[in-house]
Amino acid sequence: MAYRLAPPCCRSDWDEYHRIRQEVLLESQKYALEHPDEEDEPGHHPLLFWQDDRPIGTIRIDELGDGAAAMRLVAIDPALQGQGHGAALLTEAERFARALGCGRAVVYSTTEAIGYYEAGGFTEDEWADCEIAGVAQMVKALG
Repeated sequence: MAYRLAPPCCRSDWDEYHRIRQEVLLESQKYALEHPDEEDEPGHHPLLFWQDDRPIGTIRIDELGDGAAAMRLVAIDPALQGQGHGAALLTEAERFARALGCGRAVVYSTTEAIGYYEAGGFTEDEWADCEIAGVAQMVKALG
C-alpha cells in the first residue's frame, strides 16, 4: 500500500477534502469552525492524504514564518480510523514540512488526541501566546 500527500487538484478532490473534514472535525467532534476557501491562501497547504488511488484523510500545513509548520485540521476518514493511517499521515506531513524548510512541527491538540500526537513524537510545549480551553499546544523537532 502506498501513501502520498497531494493538494486537491480538481473539484472532486476538494469535495473529498471537505467531506472528510466535515465528518471527522465538524460533525463527530461538534466543532463550529468556519474556514474560508483555502485554494489560494499563501503559506497554507491544504492536502489530501491518499492510500493508493483513494483519498482517506486531510491535513492543512501552514508555514508560520519562524521555521515552524502548523499541522491543522488533521483527519482520517471515520471508516478507516484505528488502522495506522493517522501515523502514516503524520510521517508524510513531516516530510512535506521539511521540504518547505521547516525545522519543527506544531499543533493544537484536543485532549482526546494528545496520545496520538505523543505516539508520533510530539510533546506538550507552549508555542503560541494564546490559551484555548481543552486544547494542548504540542511541538516536534523535524530532524
